[in-house]
Amino acid sequence: MRGRLAIPGALAALLLAAASTACEGRAGRAEELASKGVAHGRRGDLARALEAFDAALALDPHNLKALYNSGIALLGLGRGEAAAERFRRFLELRPDDALGHFHLARALLRERRKEEALAELERAVELGFSDWAEWQAASDLEAGLADDFRYVRMGLLVAQRAGIAPDGPRPGQGYANLPVPAVNLPGQASPRCASADATCAAAE
Repeated sequence: MRGRLAIPGALAALLLAAASTACEGRAGRAEELASKGVAHGRRGDLARALEAFDAALALDPHNLKALYNSGIALLGLGRGEAAAERFRRFLELRPDDALGHFHLARALLRERRKEEALAELERAVELGFSDWAEWQAASDLEAGLADDFRYVRMGLLVAQRAGIAPDGPRPGQGYANLPVPAVNLPGQASPRCASADATCAAAE
């Protein structure tokens, strides 16, 4: 047809094969770089690890190993916003990955986005998160959410899934698994004024 370059079928197939090979070559090189990044990270060299992950993503923006582990490295370097961006990209490809949501929650909390962090943490637990060691190691979550009942409740569920007995009483229970006394419940009189004994009367 006039105005169009005619490419023989055999040549077209050859060009397609060459393009596919080049793509596979880039993906393979990206995987090698991502593995090197993991090795640097295990040695504690987060800066070199991040360089390797970034180089891998330049070759293959969808490399899951580089996306996930670069987020971990960025968290270790205190770069919460950048870490959140990597985990979001990872979750676009693996939306049901519980660990991805867990670490996105950590990254968001670094940026003081508490409610968003709790939502991601809830999603991780909904997806079956059960790594108690990982949960305990996330000191940033403990520091930012320890006083939030939702975090405590989720932690108890993760511990239960992992077969770990909690150290302290469960919410709504006192020590030795006894019910919390009614005088300690919200809306009730304080223990000092709820007793009819002489000590309380004297305190009045």
